[in-house]
Amino acid sequence: MNSRRLARLIHPGFRFGLSDPERAVQLAGLGVGGFCFYGGEAGEVRELSRRLKAASETPLLISSDYENGAGQRARGATDLPANMAIGASGSEALARRKGEITALEARALGVDWVFAPVLDLATRPGNPIVNVRAYGADPGLAARLGGAFISGLNSQGALACVKHFPGHGDTTADSHLELPSVPKNLFALEELELRPFKALAGRADAVMAAHLLLPELDANNPASLSKEILTGLLRRRLGYAGLIVTDALEMKAVSADPAAGVKAFLAGADALLVPDDPFALHAELARAANDGLVTAAAVDQALARQDALVRKLAPFRSVPPPDALRCPEHLAFNSEAAPACLAWASPGRFWLKAGETLGYFEPKTAQKDWQGAAFVEELVRLGVRVEPYQPGCGMRLAAGCFSRPRAGSGSINLSDGEWGALEAAIAGAADSVLLAFGSPFVLDGLAPSAGLCAFCALPEFQRGAAGVLAGQVKAGGVMPVKVSLRSK
Repeated sequence: MNSRRLARLIHPGFRFGLSDPERAVQLAGLGVGGFCFYGGEAGEVRELSRRLKAASETPLLISSDYENGAGQRARGATDLPANMAIGASGSEALARRKGEITALEARALGVDWVFAPVLDLATRPGNPIVNVRAYGADPGLAARLGGAFISGLNSQGALACVKHFPGHGDTTADSHLELPSVPKNLFALEELELRPFKALAGRADAVMAAHLLLPELDANNPASLSKEILTGLLRRRLGYAGLIVTDALEMKAVSADPAAGVKAFLAGADALLVPDDPFALHAELARAANDGLVTAAAVDQALARQDALVRKLAPFRSVPPPDALRCPEHLAFNSEAAPACLAWASPGRFWLKAGETLGYFEPKTAQKDWQGAAFVEELVRLGVRVEPYQPGCGMRLAAGCFSRPRAGSGSINLSDGEWGALEAAIAGAADSVLLAFGSPFVLDGLAPSAGLCAFCALPEFQRGAAGVLAGQVKAGGVMPVKVSLRSK
């Protein structure tokens, strides 16, 4: 079998500052199907994309996890609100505009394929990897806003990829570190997790398979390596005919299996993403082809799906100028979106007047390291006097929490020490508001007078939250997940 055709099944990762560009050029010459970019300054991302595409005899698909805008990965591009913030707004217009901006800036960087939207559901507060990456807990909301985001991406010439099939929300493990397991049967999955994937199966450019064990469906293989799940469930039962890409094969959930890449292909995957060693995977595919396991017909079918994505990009192959990055119009989006996304998580409210004194607090964080500088500065601008919080002296308290998913961290919410410090601060305050500039689940079990969720730490959202407390901005969002505040 032609070795270059086998190489096109492989999409290696490239980490700016760590990966060797010359090795990447060598892989492009080998014939790989694309690269997944991590990090980088905008200029070097753009230049490496150009260089790799020039070195390849076949069109490359350059991808990245720009779930929250290209600025999430590439320095010099625009950071955009978390999906859960968009979920709180319920606005398809905001979801679509987020997709448009992401596509324009991705293409300005030479990135064609955005691994988004996330269709996992935020149904488990302790999930260490989904959380604010989800639109919320409702599958209908995820399908509606995910579809709008896809429309925005496609309208500006970028490909989308829904993930992580068949749904990563109901886990307590991070697949970057270990293999999660969800003990649900097909009926339970169809009632909840599968609904957004089924709704968008006809519109998705690609579906990313999760490294997730569902023993009721396949007791031996994670979804990404399971023929029962990829071919039987996704293709046959849900009727999906497009491209299937694995989650990164270097993740510890599957990386210990030297045959994981070949197994994924045999299960129904068309693109094998970020293996530990792309050259070794190429050799494994060649051996499997020589042994008759990997057939020419199956390779042809997988590459036909990759070719379909390349053809879809054809009208947009020219790279937009770099002045699309962090342009005034894109930066303005965050300020315009914030009021619609901010949501009260409590029946109680917390208001401030000009001239009042407020104590500000971040658990286990010194004043010099406060992440809420934009929030504090905006309150001061609005006439509120802000001081470091001192418990037990009648101060009103605003506590800022900045918990968010971090791949490979294995946790999302507050540590025991942070939770205890926050509980003590609330107990010692005249009254209090807890501000979730990230995960809303930090409010679970605490008893502030009020809880206000921004779902992300963008400066524009911090300033919006300050405006809400000062009565200058209305929080227009509705909580897309359930949190359980404790009564005092």
